[in-house]
Amino acid sequence: MRDPKMVARIMNAQVYRDWMDKDDKYVESVKNKLGEEISQNFRWQSSLQDPLWKTALSDPLWKSHAALIYAAQDENMVAEICNSPFKLNQLQFNMFLHKNRNTFKPIDPNAPYTFYTFPNTTKDVLKLFSKFQLSSWWGYNVTMIYNVEFKYQVVNKQGSYKIVHIVVGGGCTEHGIVNHEYTDVGVQKEALKALKEENNVDVRALFDVMSPASVKYLEQTDYEIPSLWLDALEKNDEYLEAGVCNHNEETKFPAYTGKMIRSWYRRLSQMWKPPNRTDTDYVTVQMLSVHDTEMTARITMRLEIGLRENASIHEWNFKIRLSFNKHGDNRWYITKFHALCPATIDYMQESLKHMPELITENFLEEVRGQSPPVQWYQSVDYIQKFSINGYVEANICEAKDATNLTQIRLTMKYIYGVANATLVLYKLDHSTIKFPATESTTFEMNTVTSPRAQEPYGWLYSQKWTFHLKWHNRDQFYYIHKLELTCPNLYKTYLEFHDIQSFIRFK
Repeated sequence: MRDPKMVARIMNAQVYRDWMDKDDKYVESVKNKLGEEISQNFRWQSSLQDPLWKTALSDPLWKSHAALIYAAQDENMVAEICNSPFKLNQLQFNMFLHKNRNTFKPIDPNAPYTFYTFPNTTKDVLKLFSKFQLSSWWGYNVTMIYNVEFKYQVVNKQGSYKIVHIVVGGGCTEHGIVNHEYTDVGVQKEALKALKEENNVDVRALFDVMSPASVKYLEQTDYEIPSLWLDALEKNDEYLEAGVCNHNEETKFPAYTGKMIRSWYRRLSQMWKPPNRTDTDYVTVQMLSVHDTEMTARITMRLEIGLRENASIHEWNFKIRLSFNKHGDNRWYITKFHALCPATIDYMQESLKHMPELITENFLEEVRGQSPPVQWYQSVDYIQKFSINGYVEANICEAKDATNLTQIRLTMKYIYGVANATLVLYKLDHSTIKFPATESTTFEMNTVTSPRAQEPYGWLYSQKWTFHLKWHNRDQFYYIHKLELTCPNLYKTYLEFHDIQSFIRFK
């Protein structure tokens, strides 16, 4: 009996050979027709909003065009966006398309548009060039260029061209390196120079942080991402248009106030850091438009998430609009701010990968910063860094009815005899971190307390800490909303504690 898989391979190979034997003119006609369809699909999927002539009774126009692009993709396709060093897979590229749509106005059918397929390719290869103009809600036009490569594939005896490689270029105002040959604004060097020389201290500080490569930013404190620019945010929310891209939102940017932006950015700074302490080029600023009283720019920061060494680097992009003399005070203010989603990650999933380690490390810093004996209740202040307004629900041993920290301490001291003991060992239990990430989740850490800070420890008390995390959509951050701490488990000698080898000593 023949192997069904082998039979399928033979039949698929025959379909492929049949295609390669087709008449050249016929194959070219198929390529041109498909190329034109995909080119138009990339063009018409580019905006969330339909043109005025489109009826509101049916699905938005972009959905049907995007669906045809998705259907034409090979699952192993690779995309390169605007000379960015980060290559995108199928899921990331489709996220890139999706999150860009809210930037552009409805498609103008009369706007410049060019399409052609490359000649002299083999019958199993289709290469497409598509160029079209888009109008941004930020007040400029940009030309986008798509170079798309297809490969003829046969699956289940059905042959078709599938997208295997995409290179996006053109003006690139949203991601990667801006190319003003494909925008209609051109950077006015005189206006930019005048702004840098502005006597306003806030503006000079702003451009110390957000400047082209020729002007290095000056703020490099505590190995954190820059925050001086927040001082230039418009103080009156009536004049501020701000938003942060949310991976959990379907389409538009949720509206933020200035206070919300500051809260979100503070949490971003907790999770992300510059790639290394000597890198002063991780921030770049690219001007998108410059006028006498208004400027638009995109700031790109290359950042690492969490605490691990050699963590993967991702790009954060922020678009800002600066307006001059809005209040008659001869000052520049950020009147529009959008944080764009990194296309390379699912942010909630990525946050959960690193949040337990970040919380644990802050716990360790709290313990290391104190002279022994360090008891468990002397190490909980760090939790406030991960709480909303300093409040965390606590369920600690049998002190459930205690209303303040003193009562909890007394309960632990007199019922369990935990006095004059110090924290000596800890273990983050990675097996308790569950994926995929959800809005409410938990993880566990274990600690060991002993009257001796060094081995041999003598008797030991072990305790389990359970951290309940809740995702905050506005701040894009996992907050600790509840802490559970078990009652101490006594081991008279460390020899009784069989799991002790898996713990790490506080240093």
